[in-house]
Amino acid sequence: MAKKKDKGPDFERELEKLEEAVAKLEDGSLTLDEAIAQFESGFKSWRHCQDLLEKAKKKIEVLCEEAGIPGEDGGSLSWEDSELDPDSGPEED
Repeated sequence: MAKKKDKGPDFERELEKLEEAVAKLEDGSLTLDEAIAQFESGFKSWRHCQDLLEKAKKKIEVLCEEAGIPGEDGGSLSWEDSELDPDSGPEED
Protein backbone atom coordinates (compact mmCIF):
# COMPACT_ATOMS: atom_id res chain seq x y z
CA MET A 1 0.00 0.00 0.00
CA ALA A 2 1.36 3.46 -0.91
CA LYS A 3 1.97 5.97 1.85
CA LYS A 4 0.13 9.27 1.81
CA LYS A 5 2.32 12.17 0.82
CA ASP A 6 2.86 14.77 3.52
CA LYS A 7 0.93 17.99 3.00
CA GLY A 8 3.80 19.80 4.67
CA PRO A 9 5.50 19.86 8.03
CA ASP A 10 3.24 19.28 10.99
CA PHE A 11 3.45 20.98 14.37
CA GLU A 12 5.39 18.24 16.12
CA ARG A 13 8.00 18.00 13.37
CA GLU A 14 8.47 21.78 13.32
CA LEU A 15 8.70 21.90 17.11
CA GLU A 16 11.37 19.19 17.00
CA LYS A 17 13.33 21.19 14.42
CA LEU A 18 13.07 24.26 16.64
CA GLU A 19 14.30 22.34 19.68
CA GLU A 20 17.24 20.99 17.66
CA ALA A 21 18.19 24.48 16.50
CA VAL A 22 18.05 25.80 20.06
CA ALA A 23 20.18 22.93 21.35
CA LYS A 24 22.82 23.56 18.68
CA LEU A 25 22.85 27.28 19.49
CA GLU A 26 23.10 26.60 23.22
CA ASP A 27 26.00 24.21 22.63
CA GLY A 28 28.13 27.19 21.64
CA SER A 29 30.38 25.29 19.25
CA LEU A 30 29.00 26.77 16.02
CA THR A 31 30.79 29.33 13.92
CA LEU A 32 29.06 32.67 13.52
CA ASP A 33 27.74 31.73 10.08
CA GLU A 34 26.49 28.37 11.36
CA ALA A 35 24.84 30.05 14.35
CA ILE A 36 23.07 32.55 12.11
CA ALA A 37 21.86 29.72 9.86
CA GLN A 38 20.58 27.78 12.90
CA PHE A 39 18.86 30.88 14.25
CA GLU A 40 17.17 31.46 10.90
CA SER A 41 16.06 27.84 10.72
CA GLY A 42 14.78 27.92 14.28
CA PHE A 43 12.95 31.19 13.71
CA LYS A 44 11.19 29.78 10.64
CA SER A 45 10.13 26.72 12.64
CA TRP A 46 8.93 28.92 15.52
CA ARG A 47 6.92 31.08 13.12
CA HIS A 48 5.37 28.01 11.49
CA CYS A 49 4.42 26.60 14.92
CA GLN A 50 2.81 29.93 15.84
CA ASP A 51 0.79 29.90 12.61
CA LEU A 52 -0.38 26.34 13.21
CA LEU A 53 -1.37 27.16 16.80
CA GLU A 54 -3.32 30.20 15.63
CA LYS A 55 -5.19 28.08 13.06
CA ALA A 56 -5.98 25.48 15.73
CA LYS A 57 -7.21 28.20 18.10
CA LYS A 58 -9.54 29.62 15.44
CA LYS A 59 -10.84 26.17 14.58
CA ILE A 60 -11.60 25.46 18.26
CA GLU A 61 -13.37 28.81 18.57
CA VAL A 62 -15.55 28.04 15.54
CA LEU A 63 -16.38 24.55 16.80
CA CYS A 64 -17.31 25.89 20.24
CA GLU A 65 -19.47 28.61 18.73
CA GLU A 66 -21.23 26.03 16.52
CA ALA A 67 -21.81 23.87 19.60
CA GLY A 68 -23.18 26.84 21.53
CA ILE A 69 -20.38 26.83 24.08
CA PRO A 70 -19.97 30.43 25.20
CA GLY A 71 -16.61 32.01 25.74
CA GLU A 72 -15.70 34.28 28.62
CA ASP A 73 -18.54 36.58 29.78
CA GLY A 74 -20.95 34.73 27.49
CA GLY A 75 -19.19 36.15 24.42
CA SER A 76 -16.82 34.57 22.00
CA LEU A 77 -13.90 32.55 23.26
CA SER A 78 -10.74 34.43 24.12
CA TRP A 79 -7.24 33.38 25.09
CA GLU A 80 -6.44 36.78 26.59
CA ASP A 81 -6.04 36.72 30.35
CA SER A 82 -6.28 32.93 30.25
CA GLU A 83 -3.78 30.64 31.89
CA LEU A 84 -3.74 28.83 28.54
CA ASP A 85 -2.69 31.98 26.66
CA PRO A 86 0.65 31.07 25.03
CA ASP A 87 1.69 34.74 25.10
CA SER A 88 1.16 35.22 28.82
CA GLY A 89 4.09 34.57 31.09
CA PRO A 90 3.96 32.92 34.51
CA GLU A 91 2.00 34.88 37.04
CA GLU A 92 3.98 36.61 39.72
CA ASP A 93 2.80 36.35 43.30
